[in-house]
Amino acid sequence: MEEKNLGLLPADVHSTLKKYMLADGLDLVMDLGRSRGSRIFNSRDNSWYLDFFGCFATIALGYNHPRMCSPEAVEVLGLAAVQKPSNSDVYSVEMAAFVDTLGLVAFPEFMKHVFFIDGGALAVENAMKAAFDWKV
Repeated sequence: MEEKNLGLLPADVHSTLKKYMLADGLDLVMDLGRSRGSRIFNSRDNSWYLDFFGCFATIALGYNHPRMCSPEAVEVLGLAAVQKPSNSDVYSVEMAAFVDTLGLVAFPEFMKHVFFIDGGALAVENAMKAAFDWKV
């Protein structure tokens, strides 16, 4: 995958961000298209970094995994990403196929039911609500 320019050069990324936010992150500009596996490509100076960061563990398969970048996967994931339905209330064929596949390959025997949520804060909030309901 080739990095899209979007009207900015890699050398301008940090200064552009600093105009609008506290930009005190890593001193690199990750090329989303060229990064592979456990290596981040820094487009500021065309260097590679071994990633021990993993974007706080959200990049479990590494960058640009071949099966996740196939045209079929990009089409399905892209459609879901653009629409981003709240799947806890509105279901889709894509969601059912994902959950069925995950159930076949990843659910342990003792875990028959799952609940998907967008992130950690919402997960904690929902866990607290479940605990309050259980306590009552």
